[in-house]
Amino acid sequence: MTEEHVEGIVLRVTPYKDRHRIVTLFTSQAGMISLLAKKVSTPEKMALLSPFSRIEALYFKKQSDLCLLKDGTLIDGHLFLRDKWSYLETAGKMAQILLHSQLPGKSSPLLYALFKMCLKQLPQFEDPSSLLLFFYLKLLTHEGILSWDDPSTFPLPCKAEEWELMKEWAKHRLFQPLQNKKSPTALLKLLEKNLRELI
Repeated sequence: MTEEHVEGIVLRVTPYKDRHRIVTLFTSQAGMISLLAKKVSTPEKMALLSPFSRIEALYFKKQSDLCLLKDGTLIDGHLFLRDKWSYLETAGKMAQILLHSQLPGKSSPLLYALFKMCLKQLPQFEDPSSLLLFFYLKLLTHEGILSWDDPSTFPLPCKAEEWELMKEWAKHRLFQPLQNKKSPTALLKLLEKNLRELI
């Protein structure tokens, strides 16, 4: 077994046997990692392994995909996500599509940085669905599914105005211009309905 050290964000925690947990961690360099955390009973360890916690993890890499968590340090618990249901729901939708689309060992530093920034930005958005639409479009661009050069390559049929809306939202480099904008509901619904098939 080799010892590894990584920063990541907890996306999913699954109870295992008595007091153990299987933790799915999204990381910048190693993609998705599954960690076995033994004897999770103290409040500190439960906080460390809560969904959306950003942590530093020290773990043993084994032959299988399931690694053994040795130790961890909490960097940010993102506790503000519990302040509003809409924050938690938005973060949950981002996590679900990451779990669906990202693979173990697939290095994704830009996507990890985007997800980390989106979690931080949530309280600044009047309408969290605006941030969610932005995240979906950036994810599709990152995965090479959305190319702005040729609309005909996009696998979903969309009208010219929908295409222009997608371009407008995805090309933003800063969060501030989107913070007070209401997301186009029809476009968000179209993407949410088809996202899992696209990625």
